[in-house]
Amino acid sequence: MASKMEVAAKRRHLNAEECDELGRHPDGTGALTQPHTVNSRQRNRDPNRGLYPKTPTKRQKCASASGSPAGGQKAINDFFSVTKVISSSPNKSSHLLPTQSVLETKEMVEEMDYLEGITSEMFDDDDDFLQCSNAKGPQEHIDEEEVEALLDAHYGLLGSGRDLLQPQGCIDDLPEEVLRHVLCFVPAQDLYRNVSLVCHRWRNIVEDTKFVPNKKRYYRYTVREKNTMADIFSILKSNGINDRASNQNSIRNLVTPEDVLECVKKHRLFPQAEASIRLRIPNIQKSINLGIEGPNPYAAMAVILILNETVDDVQSLVSLLTVCMSYTAITEYLCYMATMLLALKRSNIRISNRVHYNIYYVLHLMENGPFSIQLTHEQQQILSHDIHKDHVVKIMAFAGTGKTTTLVKYAEQRPDLRFLYVAFNKSVATEATRRFPRNVACKTVHSLAFKDVGIRYHIGKKLTSNLNAFVINSVLPKGRGGFLKSKIVLTTLNTFMASVDPAITTSHVPSTYRTNRHKVLFKLFVIWTKMKDLREKRHEAHYMTHDGYLKLWQLQKPCLSNQYDAIFIDEAQDCTPVVLDILLSQRCGKILVGDPHQQIYTFKGAVNALQDVDHTHIFYLTQSFRFGAEIAYVGAAILKVCKKVQKILVGGSDDTAVRVAEAVRTGVSLCRGKTAILSRCNFTVFTEAVRLTDINPQCRIHFVGGVRGIGLDKINDIWKLMQKAQPGAQGIRDPLIRSFAKKMGFWGLKAYATQTEDRELEGKLSIVEKYRHRIPALVERFTIHECLLFITDFILGTVHKAKGMEFDTVMVTDDFVKVPSSWHNVHHFPDFSFDPEDEWNLLYVAVTRARTSLIITRNIHRILTFDGDYFLKSEMPSSLLKSNDPLPCRVGNCPNCITPGSSFIMCKRRMEYTDGASSEGPLCERCVWTRIGPTAFLMTDDVLSMAEIPEMFNPPGPHIMLLALF
Repeated sequence: MASKMEVAAKRRHLNAEECDELGRHPDGTGALTQPHTVNSRQRNRDPNRGLYPKTPTKRQKCASASGSPAGGQKAINDFFSVTKVISSSPNKSSHLLPTQSVLETKEMVEEMDYLEGITSEMFDDDDDFLQCSNAKGPQEHIDEEEVEALLDAHYGLLGSGRDLLQPQGCIDDLPEEVLRHVLCFVPAQDLYRNVSLVCHRWRNIVEDTKFVPNKKRYYRYTVREKNTMADIFSILKSNGINDRASNQNSIRNLVTPEDVLECVKKHRLFPQAEASIRLRIPNIQKSINLGIEGPNPYAAMAVILILNETVDDVQSLVSLLTVCMSYTAITEYLCYMATMLLALKRSNIRISNRVHYNIYYVLHLMENGPFSIQLTHEQQQILSHDIHKDHVVKIMAFAGTGKTTTLVKYAEQRPDLRFLYVAFNKSVATEATRRFPRNVACKTVHSLAFKDVGIRYHIGKKLTSNLNAFVINSVLPKGRGGFLKSKIVLTTLNTFMASVDPAITTSHVPSTYRTNRHKVLFKLFVIWTKMKDLREKRHEAHYMTHDGYLKLWQLQKPCLSNQYDAIFIDEAQDCTPVVLDILLSQRCGKILVGDPHQQIYTFKGAVNALQDVDHTHIFYLTQSFRFGAEIAYVGAAILKVCKKVQKILVGGSDDTAVRVAEAVRTGVSLCRGKTAILSRCNFTVFTEAVRLTDINPQCRIHFVGGVRGIGLDKINDIWKLMQKAQPGAQGIRDPLIRSFAKKMGFWGLKAYATQTEDRELEGKLSIVEKYRHRIPALVERFTIHECLLFITDFILGTVHKAKGMEFDTVMVTDDFVKVPSSWHNVHHFPDFSFDPEDEWNLLYVAVTRARTSLIITRNIHRILTFDGDYFLKSEMPSSLLKSNDPLPCRVGNCPNCITPGSSFIMCKRRMEYTDGASSEGPLCERCVWTRIGPTAFLMTDDVLSMAEIPEMFNPPGPHIMLLALF
């Protein structure tokens, strides 16, 4: 029996102190350095005995195949598929186990069978038997402390086929080096906010200055932490980067060497980087001797990142570096470069923001991908928050970032709670009903008010869709009316109905109207009183509007908290004060969701609740699932340049492009229902429809909101009004237009639209004036050609109507607010500013409707130049210089040629716009400097000696600091 137990050798775990003591003793070191000598004492056994992995003993309990009551522990094969299995231990082969030793061991076991003749009936319990058979003396027990055998010959690395009753091991058992490597994959924001709060051990790792220092510093710098900003400023100052008087070579101190040259050589931008370092930054090779031929690889990586044109360029570099560098090292290098580039931008040093954006984008993808199989860490933070009745939660969601998906998941994880989802319009509420679980009621705020108040006016047939200045004028006292005064009364009424105030006051009167405010209030008080009266139906001006019964419902102080535990308030940036008062006054949790940069209804009295309302918690969604890097960059640039927004919008990992579809020009679409043309106003929508159907008479078009949405009937009525030589109202359906047919005619209607500032009516008047005799035929054409969305060639509509929708390809028309010139010429327009915000919000909404392709205008390109993006690409001189003739600059009026011997040449890419195309070709170093700053000094040192562009080039004095970068 004793020999039997000796065969099953035991081991003992040693703690750190015992290991150190044993390592200093000859017995301990000898067992590792001369195992054969140590094992020779054990008679004639295998000298390698004890070094092999052990198989489970019979005594070890295992769960059944179906799992333990607790569910059992899943094998690693359940998570990772095994494509190849090693048949034996890599350290075990046939020649290590001599045949003689095997035979001797077998004979010894057969000769010493002490269990012969013993049956199981002699013992009450197998466990007692095992306990007795394992009994040893005190000293023997200490020397042979029992240790669980290894899982299998492969140490469990290839998975295990058994389910243990007790799960073996946890994350606390990981060595610190492994745990550090795991935590390197966590975004820096989560390291500070979540990981550091788990336990003291994790907190110590996060706070360790040697743990991902560049990654943590980059995050602290992006959030403008004071000490970090001071440290970065000192780095720039010590290298002379922010000193106007310094030379152009200061960036060379930002890179450190690493032996990754062979990998970097495979990048497409390496020839430009190598030539630039060899010709323009030779002192790097002199000061740092790596013992290799070729440029400093870190310097080459830095130049590649500075010259990168797209996210693909940065991703390609990362892919190459994974062969020779760890994930942590790559992340640290990218974070260091991103920090320095962002610091240059914040120091007003002229460099394209796309360079930093592309690096930021790749870092985001590395930390959050793949997106198709999991929620982002931003969404996980929202889902982990439990709502309480006193909570006001804000979710600031950029375009296409999955805000609705997040709300759906939030409700699904809390089936015991009752939610109310308040949508902006009926179509959104209908779609939400299909997507949300049963514990969510999806309604518009007007439908809630209609159920309690509006139904009475509907039954009494006293509801009207809208009031206008014309009908208001009909009830004003004679001699005290007029369209201008009617407009003031109407504006005051709308302001009151959108407010939280219980009564009409002078604060509701437009500030531009300073005289006779009390007379306006008296007139409006009479109108509002008769609107509320169900019996007053003599004049249309006294009918109740939808906003009117909503106001009455708010004054009743409705209670929703007895029906719902929490309220989702969607599109919170476009809520009016009256809506916010109704919802925020409820005694239940509130979650406000929206994009403050999509606020486009301020003309209706909407306020940005995401900025004005106090909150208890706030979350952000910045990862867009709708589009990829290129479209995300355009949207982010509009926010940064036009609205000074520092939060960065990123897209998914899909390929997208800012390009033009030839089909838009020919009127023939290859993909039906995929291409949208979005405009600022209805006039441009009508014009684009005429252009497409003129080019291709068979073109099928679809108007967002339907053909009635662009007002074809009203356009036709205005044309009839224009054609009437004599007074009359025959054939005109619209009551407002028909009333002008009796007296003032077309020009009277135009004067009315101007006085009342009716922009919609002004647009229709402009359409009739432009197309005149073609109007009847065009109205008939559009009515016939209007098709369903999924079979149409082109989708036409305004941004207001397309809000909330998305399309594969979007072409933005050129009727949005204008930027007068590119950045390098804007000093010729000193009065230009990026106000007001609403107009830039419209442009942002337009470009973020695209999923795969975006067709931009020259105007959008000008905006991108303010972000330093001129769509330039680097080329080697050998690819452009076909002869010894000098290569002229393609910029108009520029007298310069490309400098012979330049490291590389920056070329302007051809860009197809909605309204034309740009020229392409090489730019001289001086023109490169005026556009993207000190990158020109990577090309040549003779930038300032080149001639200036006559009349157009006149840089301000402070811009001399741009020279400090190189």
